Amino acid sequence: MKEEKKETENMYKAKKFISYMALCVLIFSLCACGEKGSENAAIYGETVGGLEDNELFAIIDTNASLPVLLVTSQVYNDGLGNQAALNCDVYYLIDKEVKNIGTIESMGTAYPIAYDETGIYAASGHDMQRFEIEKSGSLRLAEGIYEQFDESGNAAYTMKKGEETDVITEEEYYAAFEKYSNATIVNFSYGASDAGKAEVVTNNELEPRQGNIAEDVNVLEIVQETASEFVVKKMETSYF
Repeated sequence: MKEEKKETENMYKAKKFISYMALCVLIFSLCACGEKGSENAAIYGETVGGLEDNELFAIIDTNASLPVLLVTSQVYNDGLGNQAALNCDVYYLIDKEVKNIGTIESMGTAYPIAYDETGIYAASGHDMQRFEIEKSGSLRLAEGIYEQFDESGNAAYTMKKGEETDVITEEEYYAAFEKYSNATIVNFSYGASDAGKAEVVTNNELEPRQGNIAEDVNVLEIVQETASEFVVKKMETSYF
């Protein structure tokens, strides 16, 4: 009886370990750059492995010194091949711990969450916000532009940077909005429940986006073989 219980516990631990290792190997493989992939796996492997079945993720390079993890539970096809989202939680490594540092939200499927080397963007038909991650790891609104109308239908435009809000012209408003238009749409992928479909998203891979990098390698096969071999070795040495 005790042996059966122990065997069940070992199988559970093995399954959990395989899931974790699979995600780490997956992140490493899909980054195409070994050093970068190793960094992503070391930082976010455990967090991605703990995602719920309905949660999707993307790892992006933006203004921060380290990669940034974005997580969402709702996506839609933007017509360009991306699993885009209107809102996401932002995770970042602070004091050796991955923390949820805030939520970013767009309004309307025409304005998915996007990013570039200066920050993460959200927008609607009448505003745009660019968020940065500070050296401390906190998420802050770096720039916001807003279009508002009075009772007569006349438009007014403002820009907020830090604590300052200035009136700007219509031309300045659309020039600032162009930053969002040129940003890369975040393409979210499945986490723990569908590791075979997961992919790491970086600027270089999405500018321009050409197919799925997973088409060049059998990622699922690599994940399964590597993780299984690792677990077998660990079990042989009584790791569990």
